[in-house]
Amino acid sequence: MPAKRVANGFFFALWVAVCAAAPEFLWQGLFSLFGHFSLTDAAAALLIGAILAFFVEPLLERLRALGTHHAEREPKTPAYAACEALSFAVVAVCVHEAITVYVAASHGNAQAGQNLAKAVSQALQWAAIPFLITIAWMAARGPKWLAWTVAVLAIIAGYLIGTMFAWELRAVLTSVIPAVFILIAGCVIVREQWDASTFRRCARATAIIALTWIVLTGALQGLLSLAHVASFRIYETSELWSDLRFYVGWVIGLFVAPAFVPETPLAGGHAWRMRR
Repeated sequence: MPAKRVANGFFFALWVAVCAAAPEFLWQGLFSLFGHFSLTDAAAALLIGAILAFFVEPLLERLRALGTHHAEREPKTPAYAACEALSFAVVAVCVHEAITVYVAASHGNAQAGQNLAKAVSQALQWAAIPFLITIAWMAARGPKWLAWTVAVLAIIAGYLIGTMFAWELRAVLTSVIPAVFILIAGCVIVREQWDASTFRRCARATAIIALTWIVLTGALQGLLSLAHVASFRIYETSELWSDLRFYVGWVIGLFVAPAFVPETPLAGGHAWRMRR
């Protein structure tokens, strides 16, 4: 059904966008958390982690298994299962605490409203371009006029987002230029073949383009610094690492988002292949 496909596509793009924004939140949040992490915080994380590991997660696992047929897996020993579940639960609690501290600024919740608005603004800035490009990739399966229109709108929207949030021109260019290459590569992949591995190939293409961009611009900035050229800068060091975290999150999102593309070709021989 068209409505179902639209909903699946929207939430897939949203999933990828959230993953792209997540690493920066985690990075900044962990810095804020470690600034005042105490034994009380550690004990609280351990207690909540134990509840999640020994009660919540097993219950959810049982509920997910209802009405489904899973292949028999070798049972885990209680000690192994407990250590594994507890480790993941404690990490999850620490991640939650890190993001909470970053958004609220401190345990005293000073200026929480302003920091929440700042966090939402930052999330929109980081998530917008991956969301728009993922939508443009999906539109690439349609008629050429639609594919071109959505692709151009995605690039224009990316530029407008930078303008709306008062990015420097340098920041706009270092965001839009690699995004254009990623958009083109993904559109080519999507039009060539549409199956369960399509977005994994898009993820690999995104990783290659992003890594190439980071290495080349980082090397160029290094040469400019060695030449003591202060009038022109491509990246500040913090911006370079921030962009690297962003691309890592983007690639992870493309790998971990639930696939909504058929595992097998659609009926009609090669009807599932969308070529130019």
